[in-house]
Order: sequence, then structure tokens, then C-alpha cells
Amino acid sequence: MVNIYDSANQLAEDLKKTPEYVELQNAVKDIHENEESAAMFKKMDQIQTQIMTAQQAGQPLSEEIQKEYKELSEKVQKDENIVKLLTAEQGLYKLIDDVQKTFTNPINDLYTDLRK
Repeated sequence: MVNIYDSANQLAEDLKKTPEYVELQNAVKDIHENEESAAMFKKMDQIQTQIMTAQQAGQPLSEEIQKEYKELSEKVQKDENIVKLLTAEQGLYKLIDDVQKTFTNPINDLYTDLRK
């Protein structure tokens, strides 16, 4: 019998060897090595968490949070290290999305005849 978890663990190990993963790993390292980029990333992460929490609770965002997010977003978009990280992250998630489509194809194929 197949142990699908073994396959998933192998896939996780293989993922670490892809250029997309290595690029993201390097981008994270660059952020760690730059205090300004690291602080900006942490602040942006905190604000995004506050926004998500408020949205999930159905609460409106305060004007203060909206203003802070807008100002920080503008700074983040100019930070070379963070832009590199976000671009690398997008590349890795694209790869993961492609892989997910591959392993969900058998499920979709089950429904093919029903959809005709």
C-alpha cells in the first residue's frame, strides 16, 4: 500500500532544491541582513495581521490603521530587499500552484464523465 505522506515529505524535500525556493531563501537572508528592511517587513506583517483580524471579525478598519498601511506600503514598494522577497515568494507560490494542479488532476478526472 502506498504511504502518501512519504511522497509528500519527499516532495517537501524536493521543493527545497528548486530554484524558486533557493531564490526565496536568499531573499529572506537579505532581509535578515538589512535592519531597515527587516523592521519594515515586521511592521508590514503586523499591520496585515491587524487588518485580517478586523476583517474576520467584521470590524471596520480604523483610519489610523488605513493611513499607516498606505504609508508603509509606499515605503515597502521602494525597498529593494522586500520587493525581491515578494517577487521570489510569488514565483514559489506559482510553482506550488502548478504542483497542486498536477496532483489534483486525478480527482478532477473522476468527474469528467459527470460533466459531459
